[in-house]
Amino acid sequence: MIYFQELARVVTGYKLRQIEVITRPLRADVSENRFKVVYHALKEGRVNSFEEVAQLLELEIESRAFRRFLVEFRKRFFAPLLFLDTASSPNFNDTQKANFRCQRQLAFFKTLLYRNCPENARLLAENSFELALQNDVTFVALEFATYLKQYYVERQLNVEKHLHYKALVEQLRFNWEAENLALGYHQAILAPYVIKKAIQPELLYVSEEYLQALEPYRHCNTLMFISAYYAIKYTGEMHRFEWSAANVTCEEALQKLNGKSCISPRLLRVFQAYHVICLSMLDQFEEALVLNWGIVKTEVEGSRNWFIYLDNLFLMALKGNQYQDAGKAACMMYQHDNFKVMSESIQESWNLQMAYLILAKKLEPNAQIADSEVFSGFRLNKFMNNVPNYAKDKKGLNVPILIAQLLFLLSEKNYDLAQEKLAALRKYRVKHFSTEGGSYRTLLFVRALCVMAGTRVSKSIFLKKSTPILTILKSIPKSNPDQHFQIEIIPYEVLWHWVLNLLD
Repeated sequence: MIYFQELARVVTGYKLRQIEVITRPLRADVSENRFKVVYHALKEGRVNSFEEVAQLLELEIESRAFRRFLVEFRKRFFAPLLFLDTASSPNFNDTQKANFRCQRQLAFFKTLLYRNCPENARLLAENSFELALQNDVTFVALEFATYLKQYYVERQLNVEKHLHYKALVEQLRFNWEAENLALGYHQAILAPYVIKKAIQPELLYVSEEYLQALEPYRHCNTLMFISAYYAIKYTGEMHRFEWSAANVTCEEALQKLNGKSCISPRLLRVFQAYHVICLSMLDQFEEALVLNWGIVKTEVEGSRNWFIYLDNLFLMALKGNQYQDAGKAACMMYQHDNFKVMSESIQESWNLQMAYLILAKKLEPNAQIADSEVFSGFRLNKFMNNVPNYAKDKKGLNVPILIAQLLFLLSEKNYDLAQEKLAALRKYRVKHFSTEGGSYRTLLFVRALCVMAGTRVSKSIFLKKSTPILTILKSIPKSNPDQHFQIEIIPYEVLWHWVLNLLD
């Protein structure tokens, strides 16, 4: 169902005047009215599942007729995508608009070639080549230059133009290879951390090997290469917890990208978001939040990146105990219509952070979190009982899940289940953590919590046994923990005081 919701959102966003492009039947025996009915139902949000679509059409969901309808309906969206007016859209910057135009021209160019219209193809390639070159649309520029190099030998001999395009083809092939290599390396180093946030020592120095392999391509100056290269550099430094060095890398990348004639605000926002993480890990929360709010305001509302940057802001606000900002970010995310079609990872991240915001609302006297319907959207029972993907990350994001669950049990005075959770947490610590294995602040805090087991949840005993552990924990700067920045959602010193207050 998400396929159709995505397409309807894109097409509807440009207010197509001629919906007949979509609704024209592909076969004589199919009524176009069905396509119109479902399109408008999607646009108005009246259908959110295949079951609802089938019910609307009065068809059996498992029937061949319904499956055939879905296939044909999706085809209707593809043709209009080529004709959407992106040039006048406020949702795209100049570089993105140029990129869309180049991709559209490439589609027309390929069609002309296959329809045996070489002169039209040559004219279109020459007219569009400079636009692609100036905006670093490398693949499109390479396609045009390759054809023109061939054209001025095989169809109209012009040695000067042939050599001109030959040199351009060689440079563009070099850039294309550099971009793909850098993007591939970036994806390789990023993939293991999408769900698993625990320390992975075997990957900490992989980025250095990739950067070394990219040295021969360093004079490639395209947007894609610059952004991928510095993203690899930043990722390696981030996973070695070198936050000052990572901060410098972000500043270098932003300087390089700002120096391009084809500035990409989208890529600038990516490195600004990295910069926010560095600032927060260096305890510069006020500056981090101001910058993050600026990023959110310049992103297209409801887009995937808009949700990612809001989720980032949500986390940074919790880390800095800025609960009003966290509540505002949570409301903006959850109350947007597109939240329900976002990826599972974004929704799980929101649920985890929302759990901590609710705990702050309950347990932090000066939190000043406004009441909102967003709190009713959070299902505590589901959070306590369901096993999200993050729970599989045993030394990563499963840790804040277990800590939050324990805090909820204590806040509800469910001491029997709290004791069971503590016993499980103690076994969990022994199995998954060691002094040499990193995440030392998390190890110490879990150890402090575990001393509560078997104490009949006595505050005096817990205070006596946990205070020496907390003294060690406080000596380790939270700005430089040997763990991923997403694991310690709220500083452990704050959580310890919450536990003490709950034991009153």
